[in-house]
Amino acid sequence: MKRFFLILSLSIAFLLTNQRSRAQFYYKDLIIHQGNLQQYQLHKNKRVQSISINSFEDNGDKSKGFMFNQLYNASWSQLKTIAEIENSGRNVVINFYNSQGLLYRTTDSSNGNYTVYEYGYDSLSRLVQIQNYTLAIGDKNRSSEIHNWFYDLQGKPEKMERIRDKSDTMIYAFKKDSLGNIIEEQGFHKKVPGEKTYYYYDAGNKLTDIVRYNKRSSKLIPDYMFDYDEKGMLMQMVNIPEGGGQSITWIYKYNEQGLKEEESCYLAQKKLAGRMAYQYVFKK
Repeated sequence: MKRFFLILSLSIAFLLTNQRSRAQFYYKDLIIHQGNLQQYQLHKNKRVQSISINSFEDNGDKSKGFMFNQLYNASWSQLKTIAEIENSGRNVVINFYNSQGLLYRTTDSSNGNYTVYEYGYDSLSRLVQIQNYTLAIGDKNRSSEIHNWFYDLQGKPEKMERIRDKSDTMIYAFKKDSLGNIIEEQGFHKKVPGEKTYYYYDAGNKLTDIVRYNKRSSKLIPDYMFDYDEKGMLMQMVNIPEGGGQSITWIYKYNEQGLKEEESCYLAQKKLAGRMAYQYVFKK
């Protein structure tokens, strides 16, 4: 139970705020963001009013001390998420969407911090800026981070500026293959190159692997691996924890409407750690 609670804590934190402990900015800024927008449109088209998640342990017992609820307002312009995990605090996250269905602001109140994310788009609805700032409650010091995205003439990401606290700037450069898929990401700090992240795709140009060079083992090791079903829906995601450790595999199931129905979590040797079941309420 403790092990699954830890996995849940990490999973929920990533789900709510898209935390960026590694680079992989192409994946976390653009791919995940686009996936979230598609999920929002699906919820709106299916008239989803609220979502709740129940957590179950490996033995089938319902997890204690876990709560996750999401509620759209009447016009689907706001999504409020409340998540609680025992001994991990309470997260309240609110997403704000404009009339075009684009996410333009997220506020996150959790663990004594207040964080705001603001998203900017160009005339083609491409994400061009993510700006966030965090203020610890009771502390006057504010940290901030800005990501400015630049695209080439084919509309593919070419460069991203990462500016932290208005002074520390890194440049991330991207390479693409002949089909326009981003295959390499590399950061530069004061023109000094940093580590590279590699992206691999299947025959349908769907992302299958995110890979980095591991100095300890002196070889390329994936951080994430993705598999899809015949409809192109994400069926499985394997995550290799940073610094090593056993892999974590998430298996996804969907209902006939294309809404996520269940997530099952497996550790090494296909040992079930637990699962999460989704319940939906629809607006009449």
